[in-house]
Amino acid sequence: MSSRRRLSRDERLEIIRESGKGASAKALASKFGVTERTIFYTLRTEKERRRENSTRTRQVNVSLTDEELRDFDALLGKHGITNRAEGLRRLIQCANGVFQPDEHMVSELNAFRAALNRVGNNVTQIAKRMNEANKKGMRPSFGEGSLAQMRSLAGFVLDFADQVHSLAERRRSHLTLTVNAALKDLADGEK
Repeated sequence: MSSRRRLSRDERLEIIRESGKGASAKALASKFGVTERTIFYTLRTEKERRRENSTRTRQVNVSLTDEELRDFDALLGKHGITNRAEGLRRLIQCANGVFQPDEHMVSELNAFRAALNRVGNNVTQIAKRMNEANKKGMRPSFGEGSLAQMRSLAGFVLDFADQVHSLAERRRSHLTLTVNAALKDLADGEK
């Protein structure tokens, strides 16, 4: 089977029809004397062609600051894209997976919330003891144990903030990679 064989327009249309009827890529590749990759490429190209030729009836309007627009243009320019509408359209098309809930992030944030609740309970208990002592006119007992507990709580809060920051940065990096991949695909398609 030759991987360099070019398909005629009629063959491509037949591949699309047969695939729509449920024919496998392997069977189609064998029938037309091409690789499965060629079949997948043919089907993907047709899907993109249909999407590009479909009637676009909806508009998205967005107001931006001068700085936001400059940043957007710079991002598009970085990927060799000169058409804002196409860049925005590609970002919207790729956003399907981007704006889905991140199960891992939700799980980690729930664990953070539970830990923060424990810290809050500890702080409440310390404040309660200090307030009770104050009402009795006594100096609150604040020994080494209480001091160690306060240091531990302060350390936990700082670690907690670092963990949340790290989680947010990982998510931002993932989104950046996803957006860059979508823009790269668009830029590659324009060449």
